[in-house]
Amino acid sequence: MIGPFSSQGDAFLRNLQQQEANGQLTRGLGAGLKPSTTLTGDELMSPVATSPRGLLRSFSRRQPQLDRATSIKVLGQNEANRRGEVIEVIMEEDPASEVDISGLTGPNALTDRVDAMRQTTFPAKRGEAQVFYPQPNWKPFSMRWPYLAALILLSIGLAVMEELLYRQSHRNPLLSFVSPSDLPAGQYFAFKFAPTLLSVLYGVLWQFVGIEVKRLEAFYQLSKEGGALAAESINVDYITSLNWWRPFQAIKLRHWAVAVSSVATTLAVSLVPTFGAASIILSPGRTERMAHPEEEKEILVDGLWSRLLVSTLCVCAFCGCVLLCILQTRRSGLLADVQGIAGLASMAVVSHILVDFADLDVVSHDDIHAKLKHRRYVLRNASLAPDDETPVTSRDRNRYQDAHLSKNPHPGMLRPSGFGSFAVAVLLFLGFIPIFLFTPASAITDKAPWLVTALAVCVKLAWGTLDTDVRMMEPYYILSRRHAPPSVLTLDYTSVPFGLLPVRAALNGHWLVFFVGFGSIMAEILTVLVTSLATVQGSDFISLVIPGKTNDDTKHIQAGQETKLSFWVSFGLATFILIYMLVVSAFVFVRRRHPFLPRQPNTLASVLAFIHQSKMIWGFVGTAKLDHKGMVRHLAAREQQTYGLGRFVGRDGQTHCGVDEEELLGGYKHGSAFQGPNQPWDRQWDAYE
Repeated sequence: MIGPFSSQGDAFLRNLQQQEANGQLTRGLGAGLKPSTTLTGDELMSPVATSPRGLLRSFSRRQPQLDRATSIKVLGQNEANRRGEVIEVIMEEDPASEVDISGLTGPNALTDRVDAMRQTTFPAKRGEAQVFYPQPNWKPFSMRWPYLAALILLSIGLAVMEELLYRQSHRNPLLSFVSPSDLPAGQYFAFKFAPTLLSVLYGVLWQFVGIEVKRLEAFYQLSKEGGALAAESINVDYITSLNWWRPFQAIKLRHWAVAVSSVATTLAVSLVPTFGAASIILSPGRTERMAHPEEEKEILVDGLWSRLLVSTLCVCAFCGCVLLCILQTRRSGLLADVQGIAGLASMAVVSHILVDFADLDVVSHDDIHAKLKHRRYVLRNASLAPDDETPVTSRDRNRYQDAHLSKNPHPGMLRPSGFGSFAVAVLLFLGFIPIFLFTPASAITDKAPWLVTALAVCVKLAWGTLDTDVRMMEPYYILSRRHAPPSVLTLDYTSVPFGLLPVRAALNGHWLVFFVGFGSIMAEILTVLVTSLATVQGSDFISLVIPGKTNDDTKHIQAGQETKLSFWVSFGLATFILIYMLVVSAFVFVRRRHPFLPRQPNTLASVLAFIHQSKMIWGFVGTAKLDHKGMVRHLAAREQQTYGLGRFVGRDGQTHCGVDEEELLGGYKHGSAFQGPNQPWDRQWDAYE
């Protein structure tokens, strides 16, 4: 991004490289946070400063139990939030007894050279001054109170509706018919597809919440007073972790928002459709219906499954209330959405956080965890920074001894074991459908129709894992092919909502991502289709296409709840979707089966290690407060510059591996030895003692 160095001279270049090699960031990197405004305590507490716009500030000032120092802290923080900038407040009296918990300033006496450099991020705090940083609170729509309140009301409404339907069914059947073909189209759709479709859409709405909460949790942890340990923030992976394991992981880390949202999302996606399908039953039983196909059939609500469904919906509503309270009582710490490599790079240029990632280019997650697990980091004024003022307790040191991240550089569904397991599962399910439709095994699904729905949900969850892996890896795959356009640095498919992924991928020309995203939509439809087939005797419909069959041979069609058209459409679409999943997953595996990264980019620390010595970082100086659109425009101005993933000469003049501007020294080849900074002839050894 900075252009060639030839005009600056070799001497200047070597000077920059030597500074970088010594742990000193150059060309605006690590400039630190400086107060934009300086106020006195009297100015802060004056009527002008506590204008009616700041209701909370005025209210806090009038509280008689607050002393002057506490009032200044409250007013100072509110003023920083109002201005959106760092402010310094000069105290007119000796604040020796006060403790400033809002400003992380002032160096400690450490002997380590690198650690000493890491402390220059924040302005030095004089004894008579306090520094306050703005606490922004940007949140995606799915984490704001209107969406969560609507989701809570929907959960309660569905539970009440289910209970009313059960009580109505207990008195009178919901629907009565002799032949399903006698029902109007709207009424037939309402009882046949609407319940499952509604439960699937309900799960999708919860997925919107779960995805955003787990994606942004690390930034919230960093924005808290005192920041967070690396093991609790930048080293946490909620992207590729298993759905059933994520709540336990979040509870261990005390990330309550992730724990609650993960429980609710898992229940909404898996149990709600399963219980919903099981609660709708057809009476009388299959044996009696087959013996007397022309008798009246009734649609009822099963008591046990209905109670389980209502209980699950109530649990989801309770989780929604807890999540709403958590998210409303904390600030996100973000000015705008953080998307892609560029979003994270813009947050890392103000401080000396990049120094902490020296020699971590191609190491595993375990090595990164071992080096950073006891270090604290903070998010202040849209910038990530080390925090050396808050000491690490012995309890914290003992909590995070082991890493929880995979040592494999490739996501699970892109490995032979992951793809093989998924392909076998799809093939078995593909074979199971005609077995329970056209053989006597249909008696099993007649007794337990929820079993088919549960299997479809398992397939959907497995496909969701593939979807997540492809979303995460796509920008890095493009970079690994070299000479990628600047737009790839802002590309972040993990933040794209469900349903919009195929559209976004098609507009970008990323067709593999498009097919995977479209498969996620069809996976939801699959649940609806196979649920409708669970209680069908398919052999009767085959009789319709065999020449010579009489009406007596096909009269059993009236014994079920499927028409000829609905059966063949449902069966055909379900078969097509499973074949589509099998073909697309095989295509993804063939195209993405080889590792092209030293480790998975599933944590903030992993991404920072890829760019800690990149020369392109210089181009992000001054971009910390840009939103996503602003960052896109910023990079668009450098449309002639291209980027890649591989070996490059870093800012310190040594060979590194990661993401940088072209031209690189070469691409990354997994399994080949990487020597790291291995150019001793390029170092001035006389500068070392």
